[in-house]
Amino acid sequence: MPFRSPTIASLLVDIDREIASRRGIKPVLELLDRLKPSLCAFLQPRTGSDLSAKAVTLKILNLCVARYHFLARSTTLLSRPYGLEVDPINNCNLACPGCVHSSRSKELHLFDWTSGMLSPDRFQAFLDRYGSYAIQITLCNYGEPLLNPHTPEFIRLAKNYLLLTTLSTNMTARKFDAHAYAGSGLDFMTVSLDGATQATYERFRKKGDLDLAFTNIRSLADAKRRLGKARPLISWQFLAFEHNAHEIESAIAIARQLGVDQFRVATPFDVSWDDPNIKPAAIDPVTYNLQPNPEQSLAANWNPFGAHLAAPAIEREFANTWTHQLASMPDDIHRDNSSSQHLCHWLYKNMVMDANGRIIPCCAAPQPKADLVFANFTADAPESFNSAKYRIARQSFIEKPAAATLEPQPHCVNCDWYSDQQAAQIDSAQVRNYLNSVGKNLFDPASLLFLSQW
Repeated sequence: MPFRSPTIASLLVDIDREIASRRGIKPVLELLDRLKPSLCAFLQPRTGSDLSAKAVTLKILNLCVARYHFLARSTTLLSRPYGLEVDPINNCNLACPGCVHSSRSKELHLFDWTSGMLSPDRFQAFLDRYGSYAIQITLCNYGEPLLNPHTPEFIRLAKNYLLLTTLSTNMTARKFDAHAYAGSGLDFMTVSLDGATQATYERFRKKGDLDLAFTNIRSLADAKRRLGKARPLISWQFLAFEHNAHEIESAIAIARQLGVDQFRVATPFDVSWDDPNIKPAAIDPVTYNLQPNPEQSLAANWNPFGAHLAAPAIEREFANTWTHQLASMPDDIHRDNSSSQHLCHWLYKNMVMDANGRIIPCCAAPQPKADLVFANFTADAPESFNSAKYRIARQSFIEKPAAATLEPQPHCVNCDWYSDQQAAQIDSAQVRNYLNSVGKNLFDPASLLFLSQW
C-alpha cells in the first residue's frame, strides 16, 4: 500500500529504529528498498513530478544510509557524499595572504596546488556518479570560479540533479556575464570584499580591484531584476581585520546601493604566518539581511528547470536497489565500530574535487609532506569515496595505532585538526535548508532532526 501519512515522520521512525537496533547494514538496506516505492509515491504530488520525487527519494535514502555508516563508524561506505565541493578552476587572479595563491606560499612551495581548468565532460561525469544522491554542491575551493567560462553551465547542470548550488568569488573577473549567472539557477553567491575603499581593501585582497567588483555586483543585481529572479542571493562577506573594521558601516551602505541581499561580518583565519601585519579584529560575526524572504526565494529556486532534469542518471540510480549494491561491497562494511567516539565528519559527508580531478577529503590543500589526494576522478575510475586512502583514513579515527601501519598512508592519520573535526562544509544546517526548500511543511521537526543532526 502507498504510504498515506501526512508527513514522513512514521516512515523515518521505522528506519531510525532499525538503525538503532544494531542488527547490521543488511536489514537497514532491506527496509529502505521496501519503503522506496511508498516514499516516492508520497513525494510525487508534493514535488510536482514522478522524476523529481524519485530524485528526492534517492537523496533521503542516501542520508539514511550515511547516518547508519556514521553511527557505525564504518570504514567502507555504501552511501555517497551528500555534500560536494568542486573547483571549476584551480587558478586565482588574487594573492591573498594565507592562501595557496599568496606570494609567500609560492616562494616557500608550501602547497601542491597546480593550475587547471575543469572540463564540462569531467564535471558531467562527476554529477552522473554523485549528483542524484547529493543535496548541495559548492563550486569553489581555492580557485576563482568566475575565471572558468563554463561555470554558469556547471551550475545549470547541477540544478538538473536538484542540488542546491553555491559559490564564493572575489567578483573581480574582467569578463563577467551577469545575465548567464542570473539565469543559471545559482542559489547563493558569497562575494568576498574586505573594505569599502581601494586602499583598505587591497591590504588583504592583493591585486584586487574594488571598483571592478562593485561594477560586477551591480550588473548581477540588475540582471536579476530584468529576469525577475530573486536568486542567486548575493551575500557580501566582510572579513574583519584590525585594518578594515572601521569601514564596516560604510561597506553596509554601499551594499544597499549595489543591490546586495545580505551582508556578513565574518571572523578570518589567522594569516600572520604569511603577513604579520594582517590581524583579525575582535569583532563578533553578524549577518544583516538587506532583502526580505530569503527562505521563500530558496524554495522557488529548488527546481528551476523542471523539464530538463537528469532523467537517465536519476532513473538508473532509482532502479539500483541498495541490497543489490551491498552484494559487491567488501566484508568490512558489515563491521560495527560504534564503540569508537572519535571520527571526522568530512570522511562520511562531503567530497572535494579540484579542477584537475584530484579527490581530496576536505577543504585542506595538499602539501608536499601532506598526502591529501585520495583518488583521481575520471568517468571510468573506481569508486573514489571508498579508495584505499579513504578507508585507511576512516580506520585511523577508529584505531589510530593500527591505521598507522597500513599503506598507502594518507595525511589524515596525522591530521593537524585530528581532535576537532566536528562538522563538514556541507552539514546539518545545509541539509535542513535543502529539505525545507523541497516543500513547505513537508518535513516536520522530528524528520528534519533525524535526517540532519548526526
